[in-house]
Amino acid sequence: MRLADIRTIIEQSTSEDWHHIVCWGGGAGPSFHDKWERWGTLGGDELGKWALDLDSHGNTLVNRENVALTIAWGITVRKDMTPDWNTFTDESPVDYQLGDIFWNGVLVDRYHLVAVDGARAILPLPKAINERREGKTTVAHYEVTRFHHAFARLVHDAEHSEDFDEYYREAGFVTVDTPA
Repeated sequence: MRLADIRTIIEQSTSEDWHHIVCWGGGAGPSFHDKWERWGTLGGDELGKWALDLDSHGNTLVNRENVALTIAWGITVRKDMTPDWNTFTDESPVDYQLGDIFWNGVLVDRYHLVAVDGARAILPLPKAINERREGKTTVAHYEVTRFHHAFARLVHDAEHSEDFDEYYREAGFVTVDTPA
């Protein structure tokens, strides 16, 4: 299977093509896609100076046609971000998370996602396109590739009933046809 073929399957699919497994909450169990992080603390003996944190994807999608293709999302990579484009009702800081694509359990592709408006919607993390005017650099607009848009919509639709397109429009993102 080529990466381009995997992207085509995802881009052309709908939520009905996927089996959603929730991997968080009471008794749901792990996703088995984890991120371990070691960090230092103040004071204590040598062993007490370090802690180990575990973060795990909270959701998994399994393709119904070919179970070798799975998607998992939810591991946080940056906390408490305040992007300029986040002008939704709930403007609280947001966390950037990973959306991972697996083939036979092997990570083959990765995209950043962000839960906005009090986690009512999941959107793709856009790329800022800058312009220079009167000696100042400002953001002209935010771009999202066609595939990243379709990928985020698929993930959003698995968890949410809110209208993805409405949130995407409100964010002001521009979809471009450049390769993912």
